[in-house]
Amino acid sequence: MCLRALIGKTLELKKTLSWEKVLNATIVVLSLSMVLYHFVYVRVLIQTSVLHANTHLAFGLVITFLIMIRKNHRFWLLKLILALLSIVCFLYVQIFYLDLAYRISFNTNPDLVIGVILIILSLIACKESAGLVLPIIASLFIIYAFFGYLIPGPLQAMQMSWKLIISRLALSFGISGIYGYLLTISATLIFMFMVFAMLVSATGAVEFFTMVGDWVSHRFRSGPAMAAVLTSALVGSISGLPGPNVMITGSFTIPAMKKAGYTPEHAGGIETAASTCGPIVPPVMGIVAFVMVGFTGIPYKNIVAVAILPALLYVFSVALYVTFQAGRLGIQRTRVVEVDKRELLLRTPIFFGPLIILTILLLLEFSPMLAAFWATIILVIISLIRPKTRPSFSTFIDGLCRGAEIGSKVAAMVAVLGLVIIIITMTGLGVRLPAAAAALVGDNLLLLLILTGAICIVLGCGIPTSAAYLLVAITCAPILLKQGVPLLQAHFFVLYAAVFANITPPVAIPAIFAAQIADGQYMKTAFQGAFAGIAGFLLPFMVIFVPSLTFSFSEPFFAITSLIACPLIFIGLQPAIVGFFLKKLNPMERVFVMLSPAALMVYIYSTNFVWFLIGLAILGVFIMWQIRIREKQKLSFERAPTELSMGR
Repeated sequence: MCLRALIGKTLELKKTLSWEKVLNATIVVLSLSMVLYHFVYVRVLIQTSVLHANTHLAFGLVITFLIMIRKNHRFWLLKLILALLSIVCFLYVQIFYLDLAYRISFNTNPDLVIGVILIILSLIACKESAGLVLPIIASLFIIYAFFGYLIPGPLQAMQMSWKLIISRLALSFGISGIYGYLLTISATLIFMFMVFAMLVSATGAVEFFTMVGDWVSHRFRSGPAMAAVLTSALVGSISGLPGPNVMITGSFTIPAMKKAGYTPEHAGGIETAASTCGPIVPPVMGIVAFVMVGFTGIPYKNIVAVAILPALLYVFSVALYVTFQAGRLGIQRTRVVEVDKRELLLRTPIFFGPLIILTILLLLEFSPMLAAFWATIILVIISLIRPKTRPSFSTFIDGLCRGAEIGSKVAAMVAVLGLVIIIITMTGLGVRLPAAAAALVGDNLLLLLILTGAICIVLGCGIPTSAAYLLVAITCAPILLKQGVPLLQAHFFVLYAAVFANITPPVAIPAIFAAQIADGQYMKTAFQGAFAGIAGFLLPFMVIFVPSLTFSFSEPFFAITSLIACPLIFIGLQPAIVGFFLKKLNPMERVFVMLSPAALMVYIYSTNFVWFLIGLAILGVFIMWQIRIREKQKLSFERAPTELSMGR
């Protein structure tokens, strides 16, 4: 009996293993097919943009549901049925596209059934891709579309038939809804950059940045942390995904920081703050720049130009944090690590070569899709030249598959965001929401910005960056535009607020990964990430009140002095947060230096030059006081051995 049971278990295990192999092979084949299709579509117009978006969504849904089976075999049959339903919906739209286009808002019963299935499939796939937050938000909007007419007051929606609602949500091609312009952006822009980002990781960019980190480490006592800031910012600019970026770069930066002397929570917090800034770092900005181009119509070069100074300010602020934290923890320079400078130089083209090509093509006004195509081709060619950087076939395939899998998740997310957009439009909420916000705070721009920023942070929590930006651009940017904020500044405001929702406790997703790698406590790690990335909470207001940050020069004197005030704010703010400048600070010193950034921020808002002078004076007195105390300490240390020898 025992032998028979053992044989039975062995056969069952073999069946399971062979079944998993078939599943994995299917996912790989579909992922590679998705990549191949999109690359061919860049050069050959196979079908219309709507049918291309339909094909993109079908790939995304099927791959996402199969990944759900791979992650957890429970209810595998139900998940498989969802994948098959995705194919049915794809074929229905593909075959009857012209008829559906003519029947918008007057659809047949089979059309409506397909529409309902598409909405359900998109919500389920989005839950798998982005967690519960975004599907719950979308579901609330859908409920509002059906029952919003029952709400009294300014947010009351007009009553519509359920058939019209389903038609507009799922079958309004090229307008909004599932098949709106967001899905087109995902199919033409986002997917190509996801593949490019994953191939950058697969072809040795991480090894290049490891060498850069070793080179930096022995030149500054905060070297490992400084290297983490630079590495994560650059890698994050390509991927635009704070969580995965923590997993990619944090796997080597966090252990290096802990080894240097940073606590697990400090190391995890620094990596969290550094990885989160990728979507604001030009030239790629984690594809957010291209999404903003498609959403606003503002030229790419204008968006990148405006992003430069805020990105530098953020990195400067985080660099101050890691430097002062190193001083407070008593960290010294690490031992000299031999870095093969020749090898470092030879590896440089792997990362910067494709990036330079990408930037040049975009500045020459090639389409982002074509620029990403050629950047990917250049990346592959450069990586194949040298044996040391040449990826194995399995690594290369894995990079393509990971790009397709992430692109599939994005497809599901933007399909759901399309539902939110069409509901805001068809119910009139897009007009009523700004009016309600204006009624709440009146004409006070600062209060309106605080309210809008808080909404953006709430909406951006737990949602991938590109999806978070789209969500706040739909819901919050109109509030600012209604009050006369220029288009570019309004979109940068909501972008920064949504991006840095990723480091806002208690929902700071990148901090979860960082805490796991650092073996630290999650909440402490999240708060250290918020402290390190404090600039992210001030940048939204700076792009509104400091015109020179966005190259919108008005009054020259204020433009120059307000720009000078921005870095001075962080020079005063970070010592107050960390408790160290040239020495450890007592509570009174921390409160005193905090007065400087407070005065400078008042100056930026009020334009009263007296506040600038007050802030500058406080910071100057503080720095002179710190220098004087340090000199006294040095003098006392020098005298101590002399007095000791005289005593003997």
